[in-house]
Amino acid sequence: MRIDAYINVSFGSTYSIYASIQDDLPMARQGVERMKPKKLALISLTLLAILLVGAGVILALSAAEIKANVKWDPKGYTFGDGVPEQWNAEIWLTGGHKAQTEINHTTIRLHDSGVTYEPIYEQITNSTHGPRLIVPFSGTDVWAALDSKLPYHMGVLEPGRYRVSLVINGSLKYTGEEFRGSGVIVYTLPDGSG
Repeated sequence: MRIDAYINVSFGSTYSIYASIQDDLPMARQGVERMKPKKLALISLTLLAILLVGAGVILALSAAEIKANVKWDPKGYTFGDGVPEQWNAEIWLTGGHKAQTEINHTTIRLHDSGVTYEPIYEQITNSTHGPRLIVPFSGTDVWAALDSKLPYHMGVLEPGRYRVSLVINGSLKYTGEEFRGSGVIVYTLPDGSG
């Protein structure tokens, strides 16, 4: 008797588990003898154990996304003011990661736009949050991302204050782990501006 099990699971990378159970006892009597319930239970439990161990290994190997915190400067924009030449995103990572040294600068994107921006190599140290990375974004790019998220109704925006969250993501240099975070910019449309 021979039983083979093959598991192939994909989470970004492909992990494979192969198990083989063999029993070389000769099959007696005419034809194939039926398996005994104990033997069938043992085989089933063995295969279940292999599946559970394999699933645990796959979960351990699959990289979790690292949470980033983002703070924008300037923090707000009022309609009628000129669009800033650049908007700076101050990024720091959770889990003991250091944004200043671990982020692959060529992978940083604003609002999942797919556009890559180079950061300013300036370090800000804060004892409670660790090293941060200041990344300048083009003011017109940030404005376009901001404007696309405002709640226009039939092309009209009602006067008021709007908190708009913009996403920044990218990956780390050596491990390739992804990070993602968002920061809020407050957009103000004064009465009588529409």
